[in-house]
Parts: sequence; structure tokens; C-alpha cells
Amino acid sequence: MIEGGRGKRWAYFYCPLFFFIVGLLFPFYWMLVTTFRPDGELYRPWNRANYTPFWTTNPTLEHIYYLFRETLFSAWLWNTMFIAIVSTMISLFCGLLAGYALARLRFRLAGGLGTSIFVTYLVPPTLLFIPLADIIRTFRLADTPWALILTYPTFLIPFCTWL
Repeated sequence: MIEGGRGKRWAYFYCPLFFFIVGLLFPFYWMLVTTFRPDGELYRPWNRANYTPFWTTNPTLEHIYYLFRETLFSAWLWNTMFIAIVSTMISLFCGLLAGYALARLRFRLAGGLGTSIFVTYLVPPTLLFIPLADIIRTFRLADTPWALILTYPTFLIPFCTWL
């Protein structure tokens, strides 16, 4: 039986924490191992004698070379970072101004306006799709990063203001 505070701490805190951390980090370890694993090891059946699922015996950079030389991954990564940074900056700026006004300035409808912003945050995104699609079509932004930059703040601004 576990006696004292130290044993209970191990049983109730450190053991669950260990399993949580292993469960949380294992997918990242698996991605790292499979990144450097050659195709022959990736497709090896699990019942072979030399099957090693948790490490690779012949690491290679072949998949990384393929990713950067044969695909448009760099362009995709740049587009993703550009859209994320610009839409986040727009949302933070608008949310900061609105949040400051609701928290610090005293006016008659401040409480109701704060509640309505919170309720707007709870509106399902599918209801916003139809008017947003019309706006994107009107301004001819379809198939451009600006369509996403215009769309993402509609979800982020109420959240930033509420937060």
C-alpha cells in the first residue's frame, strides 16, 4: 500500500502526468521517425522478423528532398503563414479596440452590446457563409488569399472582443 504524501503524489499526479505526456508527444515522435524512414521500411509488414516500428535503421532525407523539390510546399507554406498573420493582426486590432471600448468606456448600451458580441461568437459559421460568399463574389476575391483574409476575422473578431 502507498504510504505518506510522497507515494500518493506519485500515484495521483506523476503517473497520470507521465502517461499524458507520452500520449501527447508520441504522435510527434512518430512523425519524426517516419520522416526519415525509407520507403522500404515504411511498407514492411508488421510480422517480418526485422520490423522495427519505433525507430528507423537506415535514415534518409529522400522524403524531405521530395517535399521541397517536387511539390509546391514552399508556396503553400508561405500562403498559409501570410493568411494567418494578416487575419490574426486584423482580428487582434479590431478586437482590442472593441474590447477596450466595452470594458473601459461607460455608455448606455455597453452591457447589451457586449452580450450581442458574445452571441455573435456563438452563431454557427454556416449561417455566415451565404452573405460572405456574396461579398467575396461581388468583390471578385474568389480563389485569392484575400477571400480567406476577409473570412477569418468574421470568426476571430467576436472571439477576441469577448476574450
